[in-house]
Amino acid sequence: MKVAVIENSDSAPVGTFGDYLRGRRGATLTTIRFDEVEQRAGEIAAADLVVSLGSDSSAYDPDGWIAGQRALLARLVAERRAVIGICFGAQLLASALGGQVAPLGEARCRVGWIGNDEVAAPVWAGPFVCWNGDHFTAPEGAEVLARSAGTIQAFRLRRALGVQFHPEAVAEWVSVWIGQTPAAQLDGRAPEAVMAEVLGGLAGGAAARDALFAEMLRLTVDA
Repeated sequence: MKVAVIENSDSAPVGTFGDYLRGRRGATLTTIRFDEVEQRAGEIAAADLVVSLGSDSSAYDPDGWIAGQRALLARLVAERRAVIGICFGAQLLASALGGQVAPLGEARCRVGWIGNDEVAAPVWAGPFVCWNGDHFTAPEGAEVLARSAGTIQAFRLRRALGVQFHPEAVAEWVSVWIGQTPAAQLDGRAPEAVMAEVLGGLAGGAAARDALFAEMLRLTVDA
């Protein structure tokens, strides 16, 4: 299986999802930076799965590369190709398909080890690492697979899947994200407390994470 990974930030690579794809599915991964998407469109077109990852940017920002990737994702979904978007990738995928993306609000951010309270199946319940300040509406015709505190955390449309949280995350990136997050967005918690919460969750969460990865591939690549 060939996988094209669109890396939208140096601090949000494919992580444990990449390990799972290589180890469990024998996949060959090609990483493509966000600013290389246009010139490497042929490699993306040849992939069995396209994965769009997280970013410091927002899906509603006016940057040309965001508009270009949005158009690419819309085209891939229309062609019934397998696509997975994670965090920013999920928001961009939602907007590509007609959903709306907006900030959660001033000084608000969903940060830490957080579960989903409305799920289509137990595999989506978590908890998992969350780290985002935006939310989105579901595209028309999409199946919502998970919500947390009223915000959509996963949806599916055709062979496309958007996941707002970060099942692929590892501790070293979370440490970087904490350093980039204003204190006001940590809900009054000390960075050390947030880090301890995430570390504790990651230490015991491998089985749930791998079960989720299997389900993500069942709904996209295997559909």
